[in-house]
Amino acid sequence: MLEHVRALGVGGTWAGGERIVVAISELPGALGLVRATKRIADAMHAPWTAVYIETPRAQTFGEPEHRQLAAVFNLATQLGGDVATVPATSVVDGLKTFTAEARATQLVVGKSTRSRWFELRHGSVVDQMVRESPGIAVHVLPMDPPTAPRGTRVRTGGWGSKAGYAWTTAMVAGVTGVASALFHILNLGNVALLYLLPVMAAASLFGLRTGLFAGVVSSIAYNFFFLPPTGTLTINNPENVISILVLLGIAFVTSQLTSRVRAQADIAAASARTNAALAGFLRQLTSLNDPVALARAICEEIGRLFGVRAVILVAEDPGLAVQAANGADYRLETMEMAAAQWAYDTGAPAGRGSSTLAASEWFFQPLRSGERTLAVLGLAREAGGDPVRSDQLPLLMSLVDQASLVLERARLEVEMRDVDAVRERDRLRQALLSSVSHDLRTPLTSVMAAAAELHRGVTSELIDTIETEAARLNRFVGNLLDMARVEAGALRLRLEPTDLTDAVAGAVHDTKRVLEGHAIELDVAPNLPLVRVDPQLLHHCLLNLLDNAGRYADPGTPIVVRAEHRFGLLRLSVIDQGPGLPPRPREGGVRDVPPPRRLRPRGRRHRAPGLRS
Repeated sequence: MLEHVRALGVGGTWAGGERIVVAISELPGALGLVRATKRIADAMHAPWTAVYIETPRAQTFGEPEHRQLAAVFNLATQLGGDVATVPATSVVDGLKTFTAEARATQLVVGKSTRSRWFELRHGSVVDQMVRESPGIAVHVLPMDPPTAPRGTRVRTGGWGSKAGYAWTTAMVAGVTGVASALFHILNLGNVALLYLLPVMAAASLFGLRTGLFAGVVSSIAYNFFFLPPTGTLTINNPENVISILVLLGIAFVTSQLTSRVRAQADIAAASARTNAALAGFLRQLTSLNDPVALARAICEEIGRLFGVRAVILVAEDPGLAVQAANGADYRLETMEMAAAQWAYDTGAPAGRGSSTLAASEWFFQPLRSGERTLAVLGLAREAGGDPVRSDQLPLLMSLVDQASLVLERARLEVEMRDVDAVRERDRLRQALLSSVSHDLRTPLTSVMAAAAELHRGVTSELIDTIETEAARLNRFVGNLLDMARVEAGALRLRLEPTDLTDAVAGAVHDTKRVLEGHAIELDVAPNLPLVRVDPQLLHHCLLNLLDNAGRYADPGTPIVVRAEHRFGLLRLSVIDQGPGLPPRPREGGVRDVPPPRRLRPRGRRHRAPGLRS
């Protein structure tokens, strides 16, 4: 329904049922928030999604924050929820965008224990969502206090790098040299605007704090070298004080704006990389139909995107077996196979990085479609460690969902081919039974009539009739047995070089009694090449064709057996003059084949079903 609504461009948060979204973060209380959302979703019988808003602040996260996010994502997946990551400049903007896209009716957020000073600087997410989301019911739940001290957070590059500060200092020095030359050579009175160049460059290349450092250093350099008295930091003229303050303010605003633009560009680039990865993944899979080739492509693409070893296991008697892998150097020990089996049976992740059988070196993610588990995807790193980082887990889940859909499509295609084969087999069986019911009745009637005549006396014609009809009945029974063997796949061809002249002569000899009253024309050249066929099956085919021609062709008309060899094609045909076969129904349905009827000659030739070799 959501896809239909998005396709029509219908807005609003209306819904046929409840849809719940929970906002998660790197804080320890997010685990309790996910469990509470699961209880709410079960009470409402509604689907739910755990969403993480990836802001520029996520770039400062260390290993503890990444592990916490991975634990939250794994818990949400195990409890049956969907997970998503939305890049945005702020948490409020990301939540508003995602809830609108998902047509959410319920939003669950946690109230963390932030200080007053933090809320004054950054605002309160809860308050803003309550005010700016009037069509959504917002559930505010208290979050558990952090168990670890705040000093354990590792900020990688939060205050900038040493190289960034060095380059910023060098840029300010360069601008100072250029401004000094312009000041003395061209007698320029105000060179303050030149210092905006290193401020903008530092903010865009190295971040906000480095840009602010560039603004402070630029103000000091401008005061020291260009404001009288030069060579000191003293300012005699009040107007110069205003110039310094304006330059410092412009530097701060420019740094803020440039840093924000850079953050948006980074978010857009990350989103573009994710979309490109998903598009490339789907493009690789949609061109394949074979399940083994699909599994191999999934392993190769996921292994390439995440730099890991990947395997796919499917259910086989008595357990799981590896269907495909992106390399031959994988090893799955008893612990790994137990984790894979648990993931397949329960439909939840298992192995390294999860809460189940975490001692395994591999991480196993089930590939599910509805309530059915299609396969299990296993991931591991050659050097050990967690196969997938927390920031890569949403991309992995998106790839897993797409892979599940493609595997389900392949499974349905295989089932449809099997259904078509069964349907065609049933059609042939019904047509065969309809035809055989008549063909068997004729020789049985003849045998019964001949047996009744035995009471009056035995004649040579009576004996010939019994022998002919009994042989014909035996041939029909043999054809039925061959048909059953063909359907069961037990019929094996015994190909050998065969002379068509001898094959045709033998078939005509065995059907000479049926062909009485018809002139037989054998148009078979003696110099035809040998053909590789099964002699017994070819003999049966010729007997059936000649028997049909002798019984149902117009009386007195000739029957032609012709073999032609032209342009590398050898064609063997049995031609008679008769009514032919009834036309097939256009709808492709099955209808009973009526018993053949004798018709008067119509003065036209009719080709009976022929053989091509």
